[in-house]
Amino acid sequence: MSTAMQWPGRMNATDALFWRLDRIPEMRSMIGTLVILEHPPETERLQAEFDRLSCQLPRMRQRVVDVPFGLAPPEWIEDDQFDLAYHVRYLATPAPGDIQAMLSQVSPMYATPLDPDRPLWEAYVSDLADGRGAVFVKMHHCLTDGVGGSRLFGELLGSGDASPPHTSTRLVGRRSSSAAALLARAAGYNVEQALTGVADLVGSAAGAVTAPVQTLRRLASGLTTLSGFGRELLASRADSPLHHKRSLSRQLSTFEMSLPEINSVRQPLQATNNDIVLTVVSGAMHRWHTSRGADVHELRALVPVSLRQVSDPQAGNRLALLAVRLPVGEPSPLRRLRRIQERMGEVKSDRRATMYPLLARIMIALPLPLAEQLGRQQTARTNFVCTNVPGPGRLCYLAGQRIERIYPYAPLVGDHPVAIALYTYEDRMFVGLDVDPLAMTDLPHFRDALQESYEEVLNVGHAASVTERPARRRRSAPGAAPRGAVA
Repeated sequence: MSTAMQWPGRMNATDALFWRLDRIPEMRSMIGTLVILEHPPETERLQAEFDRLSCQLPRMRQRVVDVPFGLAPPEWIEDDQFDLAYHVRYLATPAPGDIQAMLSQVSPMYATPLDPDRPLWEAYVSDLADGRGAVFVKMHHCLTDGVGGSRLFGELLGSGDASPPHTSTRLVGRRSSSAAALLARAAGYNVEQALTGVADLVGSAAGAVTAPVQTLRRLASGLTTLSGFGRELLASRADSPLHHKRSLSRQLSTFEMSLPEINSVRQPLQATNNDIVLTVVSGAMHRWHTSRGADVHELRALVPVSLRQVSDPQAGNRLALLAVRLPVGEPSPLRRLRRIQERMGEVKSDRRATMYPLLARIMIALPLPLAEQLGRQQTARTNFVCTNVPGPGRLCYLAGQRIERIYPYAPLVGDHPVAIALYTYEDRMFVGLDVDPLAMTDLPHFRDALQESYEEVLNVGHAASVTERPARRRRSAPGAAPRGAVA
């Protein structure tokens, strides 16, 4: 996977948008991962492991260089002064020395911007009081999206206690960062983009002549997509106490769910993992708002959707950001689930997600104040972030130590005070909670609300399973009349 991955020397439009908006403090887009190891790794071996990874992942040794006058998206240039010791830092976790203590320690570091003149990542390593090790990795979102990063690191992490072979060979060559070289490459890039655009127009015109029926169908589908995209851009969110007080601070925490338990209720509920996750989160939000005396019937969640194909070898971001209306005021978990399924179906049916790369290209071409205003507008149409990233599907090792848990952390961009990220690893769904502590002052209470909502959804699923089994037996009995499926 690492040798097959392609590493363009220039950002794509989505990467460049994340980078450009980083100049605005509340629009900084940072992603994180907390890796819990069976035992603390040996320092030298961990350093060697990070050195190996930085050789195989060019972005770990590259810095961002902006093109003069913004004539093209920024480039990735190898950092001649790369210092691994700067990026990998060792901490002493304060008492009581558990996972939450480490997260409390790294939360302000996670909220601190990265040095724009260095490669855009840092790692914090600590020993836990129970004899385990912990590594928290923070990186800028312009490096990759969640699915791409998970796929790549899943391939590069070891599958046993022996580390993969080390190589000091760089996967990309050095390029000049002089203004003249940057402008020359930008000119070539713009010519290539123009030629590609002309070729696409010619192809579309030829298709309209040779296949008019298919062209009309594509046009109708495109209009439906554009209509759905327009409605989403103009939608407003519900008022919530989450937005009454805001800050740039961060508070991180964790939550877990059992994948076998979730799988056991998927079929009875006729639901996907994402349906169940959004139902659990909606129930938790209902409980949290009710405890604060807020009567909120609906919240809008920003749900990143991967546009990456299985065979896509390109590094960088391939995602869309969709707004999903969640019926948090619905007390019945089953009716809540069904409404979420209907609304997700509406979002997927008009394929509005395919419009987001175009929106990113438009925004990076706009003057920064206008792009900033549009970015704020888009984050203001949703209340919080919820993202679900698939894991590697196998047991992984880092520096010879078995990885027990992997917690992901999504960014708080714009006016999003809560980000809930999920990552599937082995038989668990690990949840990373990233909140603004001024907006949500009682994060432990929200964790309790998640647990209650999770158990509630499992109970409904188990009840549906018990009802479904007799129904199946009646359908299979000789001469029995057919019956509808249990909802």
